[in-house]
Amino acid sequence: MAIDLSKPADQVSIDDAAYKPLFKSLQGNILKPHGRNCAWQVFIEFTGSKDKVRAWIRDHVAPNLFTAALQYEQGKKPKGTDGGLVTLFFLSASGYSYLGLDPKKLASTPFRKGMKDQSDGLSELFDTNNKDPKPATWEAGFQKEIHAMVALANDEDVTPRLKAALTALEGQLGGIAKIHCVQEGKVLRRPIHDTPAPDDFEPIEHFGYFDGISQPLFTKEDLVKYYASEKGSTKGKGWDPGASLDLVLVDDPFVADADACGSYLVYRKLAQDYALFNGRVAACAAALGVDEALAGAMVVGRFKDGTPVVDSKVAGEDYNNDFMFDEDDDEGFRCPRHAHIRKVNPRGTTPMTSLEDERKRRIARRGIPYGKPHPDIEPDVPTSETEKGPTERGLLFMCFQASIKKQFQFIQRTWCDNPNFPVSLLNPFKKDTGDDPLIGQDPDETQRWPKKWGDPSAGRKSFNFEAAVTLRGGEYFFAPSKPFLAGL
Repeated sequence: MAIDLSKPADQVSIDDAAYKPLFKSLQGNILKPHGRNCAWQVFIEFTGSKDKVRAWIRDHVAPNLFTAALQYEQGKKPKGTDGGLVTLFFLSASGYSYLGLDPKKLASTPFRKGMKDQSDGLSELFDTNNKDPKPATWEAGFQKEIHAMVALANDEDVTPRLKAALTALEGQLGGIAKIHCVQEGKVLRRPIHDTPAPDDFEPIEHFGYFDGISQPLFTKEDLVKYYASEKGSTKGKGWDPGASLDLVLVDDPFVADADACGSYLVYRKLAQDYALFNGRVAACAAALGVDEALAGAMVVGRFKDGTPVVDSKVAGEDYNNDFMFDEDDDEGFRCPRHAHIRKVNPRGTTPMTSLEDERKRRIARRGIPYGKPHPDIEPDVPTSETEKGPTERGLLFMCFQASIKKQFQFIQRTWCDNPNFPVSLLNPFKKDTGDDPLIGQDPDETQRWPKKWGDPSAGRKSFNFEAAVTLRGGEYFFAPSKPFLAGL
């Protein structure tokens, strides 16, 4: 009997025998981040015969696949244990077609069309049109046909192990595929104190904000850990990070096994302009008459140390994830309605939508920074005599979901890039919010900022933040089950 994917997270245990077949067939990094510090993504176009490509996947990819079962077993070992190389494998719709398989069996229209197809739906009433940069502006590697992505990750820095894995992959692909590009990511960790202990570091993204605070959790074990941490405070506001497995998992349609599942993966390379972002924060602070720390928090929704701006107008007051916008700040005079974490997770403030339905839009984020470290970690200087300026920084954004259209695309288009959300859905001509100032892709949209934190009587002020994040390319993939890969 197939496992029930709709059970709440507190009823799903990694030690429950009923879930063992699912975890053994499911790729890792979907239900929980793999935790490696370095991750490379290799983008491939098949060129050899269908049979030879299938044989490579069956004989080289499947035996080395990092599964959820292996990930959970490694999680029980002492901290610092070398878990070895992570290998994951994803196919695009054109990749399935190349292998002689009908991608129509995968019930996702955006997946079958691919990310380069930027056509909009029939209705643009709620501003759901695609505002991404055109594929012709993307990096060259992403403009080409992409059939598959191999993800390699390791605990160590840019290491002989990762280099050896890439060299081995290049050798295996000789005559059957070509590599268009390799994206190299590395986790950024900032020391919490001036003389930090080995574990006294926190993950950040390139603009300097604490990263990875709020994620959907899929097992009882992760929920217990969450509520024991400072993220799950005892304030009791009611935010539940738990999610059922069907938020990210769907049946693998090419496998007869009852518990063989996969997930849709959205991959986007997002360049972050550090200098532009800081300049816009300074301009916003001057326009509003507030300090830059508060202005930045009203862009992101949190201060750099993770303090939610809905809870405090200064950093360091209360690091937690237990807040609800509908209860704490429905009008958006503490955390503006356009703030990034509010746009992507409205927490009860979506008009005409129940909290339960709103939570079904969530995605499991698995991104990693790329480029030079944040200037707070390493000086921003050229790395060679031929380099004229700082290397581009950014995020290799990845997220898993059961539906690209209902989750990622809805979040990006109907929420983030929609100047009317969440206020004027019934009157699209009354723009009371603006787009997401962090990841919004429409440079012409102005946000509406509170003139004074926490004071509705002060009113709002218009200011166009002009996001400093730009899409460089990407693709939609599916994460097939191990039985599928092994059976090709």
